[in-house]
Amino acid sequence: MNDKLEVGQVLWLKVKYQIDIVSEVKHPMLIAKIEEDYIEVIALDSTKGKMHQLYHKYNYYINSNNPNEKDIYEDSYAQLNTKLTIDKIEELKNARKTTKKLSRDKLKDLLNEYRYYQEKYGVDEQRIVHMTNNEILYLNSDIQNVKSEVA
Repeated sequence: MNDKLEVGQVLWLKVKYQIDIVSEVKHPMLIAKIEEDYIEVIALDSTKGKMHQLYHKYNYYINSNNPNEKDIYEDSYAQLNTKLTIDKIEELKNARKTTKKLSRDKLKDLLNEYRYYQEKYGVDEQRIVHMTNNEILYLNSDIQNVKSEVA
């Protein structure tokens, strides 16, 4: 089993989407960048019942097929208008359901769109959020001291 976090893997976490808004349930967060002390993630959400979300230029469609994805289970969209970073902590590996990554071409296209959107349109100050290790562990207490059983 791969114990190392990698760009393209998905973490399932409760996070702050905006400075003052915390998610009530866990959402898939695609790892976009890994630095020495933090990880940048892109929030994903299912398109099921929310196809209208694709009309917004800040949402990017991800097809779960062609090729069949192993880390997302249904068609989704990535939220390009948020810059979310989290402290890099060992427990994050327990937030993965699998060590698989988004397919190479889809990941490359998504990361290019993410960077392009943020360079062209910027990110609203309320949507630039950094979460500390204490905040992550408080909202996601179940990832602490868990034996990772991802395959």
